[in-house]
Amino acid sequence: MKEQKYELGMIGLGVMGRNFTLNVAEHGYRVVGYDTDINKVNALRAEDTSGNARGAANIKEFIGLLKAPRAVMMLVPAGAPVDAVIRSLLPYLEPGDVIIDGGNSHYKDTDLRL
Repeated sequence: MKEQKYELGMIGLGVMGRNFTLNVAEHGYRVVGYDTDINKVNALRAEDTSGNARGAANIKEFIGLLKAPRAVMMLVPAGAPVDAVIRSLLPYLEPGDVIIDGGNSHYKDTDLRL
């Protein structure tokens, strides 16, 4: 049986990212979360009561679980962490995929990334 794909991906499962992910899942959307801290991924897995959220162990698994075109939201600290996440995603993304920086990046940083 083919595994169902997820509609949204969240990178950064701190308090804000995990709660955003759980809220989206509780409203009926399938969402997959990823964080470099496996304890945060495990917290998402433990707290999901909807059955719509899933935690991914690595970036490759995370991208593989998303429907195309992919929608990836980041809630990570502004600056270098955002750039690092984008660099880690680029080898796996295709034209039409979207990255959303939901953190506190300065708008001029966003302009530089266009």
